[in-house]
Amino acid sequence: MPALDGTVPRPRGRRPATMVAALREAVAQAPARAAVTCGAGTLTYAEYGRAVDGLAARLAEAGARGATIAIAMPNSPRMAVAIFAVWTAGGSIACLNPGYTPGELVPLLKGASPVFVLTDAEAAATGPLAAAAELGLDVLPVADADLRPTGTADAAAPAEDPAPDDMAALLFTGGTTGLPKGVEYTHETLLTTVEGAELCWPTRPDEEIWLNVAPMFHIWGLAIGFLHAVYRRGGLVMVPRFVPATVAAELERHRVTIFSGGPAAIYGGVLAAPELAGADLSALRLCQGGGSAIPADLQERWQAVTGLPIYEAYGMTELAPITYNPVGRPPRPGSVGIPSPLVGVEVADLRTGTPVAPGEVGEIRVKAAHMLRHYRSLDGGIIPAHRDGWFHTGDVGRFDDDGYLRIVDRAKDMIIVGGFNVYPREIDDTLLAHPAVVESATIGVPDERRGERPVTFVSAAPDTPLDLQELERHCAERLTAYKRPSRILILPELPRTPANKIDRITLRKHPVLASSEPGNAPEGAGKVTEPG
Repeated sequence: MPALDGTVPRPRGRRPATMVAALREAVAQAPARAAVTCGAGTLTYAEYGRAVDGLAARLAEAGARGATIAIAMPNSPRMAVAIFAVWTAGGSIACLNPGYTPGELVPLLKGASPVFVLTDAEAAATGPLAAAAELGLDVLPVADADLRPTGTADAAAPAEDPAPDDMAALLFTGGTTGLPKGVEYTHETLLTTVEGAELCWPTRPDEEIWLNVAPMFHIWGLAIGFLHAVYRRGGLVMVPRFVPATVAAELERHRVTIFSGGPAAIYGGVLAAPELAGADLSALRLCQGGGSAIPADLQERWQAVTGLPIYEAYGMTELAPITYNPVGRPPRPGSVGIPSPLVGVEVADLRTGTPVAPGEVGEIRVKAAHMLRHYRSLDGGIIPAHRDGWFHTGDVGRFDDDGYLRIVDRAKDMIIVGGFNVYPREIDDTLLAHPAVVESATIGVPDERRGERPVTFVSAAPDTPLDLQELERHCAERLTAYKRPSRILILPELPRTPANKIDRITLRKHPVLASSEPGNAPEGAGKVTEPG
């Protein structure tokens, strides 16, 4: 087990200076190996390298060196080429959600200050084109023709690779509790993030095949689902849009060995696909989870169908991964595992800030050489991110005696009911243990008598009715009175952020919360009950 201060050795062997160097090594050592596969199309590493160099030459002519280039594209081979092309041309990337509206993209583009925007025909038809036009930014399209360049474009590519300390990427936090903030990665910190994933889940060079569905404009999809494959000269299967039946089919078709599934909703969706039951998954050996809690019931059902556990990890845009469940040890229900190599983790008292003993609850604090240095606000300002050398995650948790971390809740999501601390995750975990509930999210609402009271939103599996009185009994049997939800609202599905996390901001604005009376939800909004 790694020490809590993150002192572990790095992987043995020569280390590439940057991810650009890692790609060049893959091109030189495994030119014929399939690098990126999407649908019926595949790029070998040799073809991938030529496409990157060809687009890099074009970007260099457009002034990419030393500049930030916005990328607003869905997962695709075009995006994979664009990312490395920007780096090869000497620029840094700012990754944006192509599904955002112009109103959502404009402040992010202002904060990133790019010299131009890279997109493709699919994304240009939505928000990116309008947002760029509003700000007077040029848009450079990346087309399928850029994947198969003709001539000797690689000879015109920039000769100087980026340095480790050069800026590599600007990623934006999920924004589930407020406005997004920018997190900067140098080439060194980005490479160390990928290296951290390798230390958590060791892989076999030249042998693995990843399948990634997570968006590459977030850290999980970028580092864990995409760059790790290049780092180990593996193959990457892309599924641009999450369609459970497609994921099940691609896992079998390409003999995938590593499924970078991510949040619970992805695994739950794939489990619901009839195609999964008959799929040959004998090549699959590692299923990675992150981005949301993996309920014990989901873990059990996934393992029953696939024969494999979901190895859950804990991380964030600011630093990833922070903790992980090691391969070879059964994941502990409700735990996100032990501290990740290269990362120090401690749990500190919420009031005094002093470290607490195992079993005691406190705020999770982390530190590592590759964590964020500061935030960048949307107006371009710098926001401090550290206190006393530690990054305060805002998450509340506790270590057990074996060094496994359990996330209790977000400190800012904690509900104080009549002076008692109530953690929404405990309520949600209780409801998720009910066989008919597939999603649960609890928020606190003002209450004149008790200060706050918990309100829970739930959704059920398709064609599965939920009995509200049964849910009330389920909670009453498992939760003390002040922890039980005062209202339960059933929705067809819970709103989600682009990072596929439950959108609590939207839930807090739900129109039914304007009334304390049951049954006053707008037509079609769901059913409400007030437990007695």
